[in-house]
Amino acid sequence: MTDARQQIHDALLSYCRGIDRLRPDDVSAGFHDGATLDGYGAGPMTIEDFASYATVALGKRFTATQHRITNTRIEFGDGDATALVETYVEASHVEPATDDTPQRLHLFAGRYIDRCEPDADGVWKIASRTLRNDWSRVDTISEPMSGSYVPSGRGETPDPLFDA
Repeated sequence: MTDARQQIHDALLSYCRGIDRLRPDDVSAGFHDGATLDGYGAGPMTIEDFASYATVALGKRFTATQHRITNTRIEFGDGDATALVETYVEASHVEPATDDTPQRLHLFAGRYIDRCEPDADGVWKIASRTLRNDWSRVDTISEPMSGSYVPSGRGETPDPLFDA
């Protein structure tokens, strides 16, 4: 099941890259068509609806996001036809300053609970996801870093990964 584990891990990473780089096709690439997501605040939605909505909403509200995943546990079942996957996630979202509020850092820690299965070509993808919030907080960024540390690499800016 080494290939299956790697394919599941790749699906998780594709979601993180897509959400942080505002690339809806990358967000949905690791999911089955029509896969459902729940726990994101808007009620259950398909991956297609979520990817379109989330990449636009995050791009409008935040100047940068980073989703980091750890502690992935994969348990195969149904004669290795399905997998229950629990992955810890920490997400950082930078909200720009306005006339009324300073720049803020939204921090989130939780878990992705995914049901995965192979598609018709045998590639393992996420069939459904439930997000669980373990904790969250908002901090004021009183002294942001300057110079070359200015956030970059979002979907609308040049990124060496995609421009090569």
